[in-house]
Amino acid sequence: MRGPRPTWPSEFRLKQNPFDFDDGPGAFLWAGLQAPSGSHSGEFHWVIQGHQVWYGCPQPPQPTLQFRSFDGSGNNLTDLDLNAAGTAVDRIGSAHFSDGISEPLDGPNPRTISNVVVGEGDANVPNEQGVSAFMYAWGQFIDHDLTLTRSDGINDISITVPNGDPVFGDGAIMPMTRAIIDPSSGTSPDNPATPLNFSTGWLDASMVYGSNTATATSLRLPDGHMKISEGGNLPIVNGMFAAGDPRAAENFALTSLQTLFVREHNYQVDKLHKAHPTWNGDQLYDYARAIVTAEIANVTYKEFLPNLLGNDAIAPYGGYDASVDPRLSLEFNIAFRFGHSIVSAETESLAENGEVIEGTERELKDIFFAPPSDFVASGGADGQLRHLAGDPSQAMDVRIVEDLRNFLFDPPVSMDLAAINIQRERDFGVGSLNDVRESLGLARYTDIDQITSDPGTRAALKEAFSSNVDLIDLWTGGLAENHAAGALVGETFQTVIAMQFEALRDGDRFWFENQGFDARTLQQIEQTTLADIILRNTDTQHIQDDVFIAYTRHTGLKGGVESEDPDERQLVIGSNGKDTLVGGPQGDFLFAGTGKQTLTGLGGADHFVFDKGGTRATITDFQPGVDKLEFKHAENLGWNDVRISSVQGNAVVSVGDDHIELIGVRPSTIHKYDFIFDV
Repeated sequence: MRGPRPTWPSEFRLKQNPFDFDDGPGAFLWAGLQAPSGSHSGEFHWVIQGHQVWYGCPQPPQPTLQFRSFDGSGNNLTDLDLNAAGTAVDRIGSAHFSDGISEPLDGPNPRTISNVVVGEGDANVPNEQGVSAFMYAWGQFIDHDLTLTRSDGINDISITVPNGDPVFGDGAIMPMTRAIIDPSSGTSPDNPATPLNFSTGWLDASMVYGSNTATATSLRLPDGHMKISEGGNLPIVNGMFAAGDPRAAENFALTSLQTLFVREHNYQVDKLHKAHPTWNGDQLYDYARAIVTAEIANVTYKEFLPNLLGNDAIAPYGGYDASVDPRLSLEFNIAFRFGHSIVSAETESLAENGEVIEGTERELKDIFFAPPSDFVASGGADGQLRHLAGDPSQAMDVRIVEDLRNFLFDPPVSMDLAAINIQRERDFGVGSLNDVRESLGLARYTDIDQITSDPGTRAALKEAFSSNVDLIDLWTGGLAENHAAGALVGETFQTVIAMQFEALRDGDRFWFENQGFDARTLQQIEQTTLADIILRNTDTQHIQDDVFIAYTRHTGLKGGVESEDPDERQLVIGSNGKDTLVGGPQGDFLFAGTGKQTLTGLGGADHFVFDKGGTRATITDFQPGVDKLEFKHAENLGWNDVRISSVQGNAVVSVGDDHIELIGVRPSTIHKYDFIFDV
């Protein structure tokens, strides 16, 4: 262009083709955008709001993709601060304070409730649903995207541990102060005290990028990449890992996910730069951030929430609705602490073959905010992520492991996460389990026996709450509930969490399905799983399709690593050459090596996976219509490339240079739906 142009006007008109775009600051990515100074061979004659544009002006790029602000503001155009960082949260029901305004209600001592109810029974019991440790790791990752409560450091609500405590002893305390509240709240019963949320309230990957511009800027490079430290780890600031959320180093599982998505951002930047070599660093960063944010949302709604709430708990997306209130509720803040129940007390890192990496077995209490060197020495993100995919989470119930419940810092200072959750409920003015159920339109419980069928929990609840069902708090009672059909949680938590995630999606103008991605990019996002992201950003070569379901990782006979739990789902990795792979009684993943491989799935619906080529395999028990033949890195191969022949009555399947004999299976029984081709 021959003259200065500080900004594009808000409307362009190319004779027959008028179009408009929102001219908010920094809101767009232009489709087909080259460098602003790039040359164009085409010449166009434009009329822009009545002004002549010089002959030879490049066609202005059409706006397609809108970008979020870092602090969450500007999403709802009628309430620009809605869900922004530093704004007040919401309530489902009315506030419950002793004075109706701000004073916390009294009740049984939180530590007593913890000892009697949460401490009853064995917390170290794997869940029956078969979900993996990714359920609590991803839950915390998302929680740190959505919520950050800060204490005021002034108004004391410390928990006094009753004398005779079996762990902490007499005189122990748990220091706590009130949450920082909206200064305009807490003036009357009509305007009760309401806490502030110091994270953005959107599902916007703020835990990766930050909830303000200063944090985001500190974590990136001018070329669009995110900063990293040696080994592809998070950047180190003042001796600790740094990320968009200040809690990134709280535990190794969380640090691993934070690391994974910084790597994914940089992967996307490299991919975008290859496709658009003239884009500058800001363009690469903005687009990569939008993709990563969309991937996190997609994984949350397609993988995590169905395993948590059941397949039909969240209604299908019907498009953006500006009238939906997406603000986070205090009841959700409490219900989403469900993950404390399913956290494992120990952590370790796994090698690709399933062996525990020597020296990586650690207790949870020993890795809170550990220095970067400890994380690296314990296998780093790669080994930790394999562990999370293979380790079943603890059972979802009212019990939590001792590392979270009985942790003595520096006597008399102690920590009990269950007691802290209960005290924070009172600080927030959240109603009881029955109060919240009534606000949700659910029936109140009239007897403690209606809450749970667990006899130990029933007796403990009656003891701790004097058999008064109306005294049971939301967190304790919600965890104690019998699970809803098809869900990992009970009816109350299921309803609160589903309502919140529907509102977060439907009331988000920048939700990825409404954000303006081109059709191809949107399809890629929707087809990307957490397993895909792990495979392209770590040294892991084999992993199950849904990492939120636990599979025990080990090798075939040649590799020499046996299954730690043969009765659970198996992920079996074959060695090149001659090897034998054997699954278990449930549906398994068996990854064939090259050469002569013999595979036996045993029970369940098995996936026999071929991803290396050059395999001559025999499957001894393939069940057409039940099991799957899966070809990864298939490039352009598909059903039309499948050749099926017969050898001594057995079907022989040939795809590329893989040849697979199916013992006892007639060729006529093999159909298209028995195959999966994954590029």
